[in-house]
Amino acid sequence: MPPRIDQEKCDGCGICIFQCGAWVFGFKPDRYKAYAKSPRDCVDCFICETKCPQGAISIKLRPRRRDDAQSG
Repeated sequence: MPPRIDQEKCDGCGICIFQCGAWVFGFKPDRYKAYAKSPRDCVDCFICETKCPQGAISIKLRPRRRDDAQSG
């Protein structure tokens, strides 16, 4: 699942933007908050979730597809 940002908790520090190697996050200057601008690019590394000082980001793992489970 794509990362979710709790806009109530987000303080706009931008750490998620610079920590994410997949460049999933952007910044909304009108709100001074981060948002997931490219959620499909998320590789589920959890760096953003662990680095967010406000605990505003959560990631739920995508369910495995049946054919993936059978092949490996």
